[in-house]
Amino acid sequence: MSLHHLGRPDEALHGWRELAGEVGIIGIGVLIALGSQQFVETAQEKHEAKEAEEVIRGEIAANIGRVQLRIQTRPCVDRRISEMQTILNSAIVQPNIVTPNWIGRPIYSTFLRNRWDAESQAGRVALINPESLSGYAVMYAQMRDLENEMMAEQTDWAKLRTLEHLQRLDQPASFELNVTLQDARYRTWRITLLATRLFELAKKLEFANFNSYPASPAVCLPITTTREAANRASVFRFGEP
Repeated sequence: MSLHHLGRPDEALHGWRELAGEVGIIGIGVLIALGSQQFVETAQEKHEAKEAEEVIRGEIAANIGRVQLRIQTRPCVDRRISEMQTILNSAIVQPNIVTPNWIGRPIYSTFLRNRWDAESQAGRVALINPESLSGYAVMYAQMRDLENEMMAEQTDWAKLRTLEHLQRLDQPASFELNVTLQDARYRTWRITLLATRLFELAKKLEFANFNSYPASPAVCLPITTTREAANRASVFRFGEP
């Protein structure tokens, strides 16, 4: 075979250069495509993270609004506990007591967590800033503890409301109600403690606006209020328990 059939060396080199240029162009194109895809994916993730965080913050704000209402009625709770303690103390020397017309109950709320659960199951919470996400998780845990305390508190107050139907307290009954009252007092303290921690974290995470809900004024009504009047003042159309 002659050198004529192999082609000139400069022509072969030129061909390799063209091939290398084409490969380079293709490679750059692939890198641009990959970069564009990554950019789109990053933008999408940021959008999903923002959406997830907005709905979670809205849910937390609604819950904090309920906690605020509860804390605002703390003076009413303290006053009623003091009034009940006075009744129980009087039974030590005189079993016949002045029966209160109305004891009422503190505000009880259940807290929303549907948004948090939905975003967690969808995996979108993992896109939220880790520091903020950790704060939200702590807030939901504190709200769960608050709900448990308020539920136990309602049981205490249901027992204490038997005072509305008693004219006389013997020693065993007085002792039992005193134990229940002390537990109710402790629950109030725990609720205030958990709420304070929740408010501090909300401030740190820059929560500003909270959604409030109508609250029952039951515990704030005077102890001389009749049940009929208490039911008329209730936010529930079916009255108080």
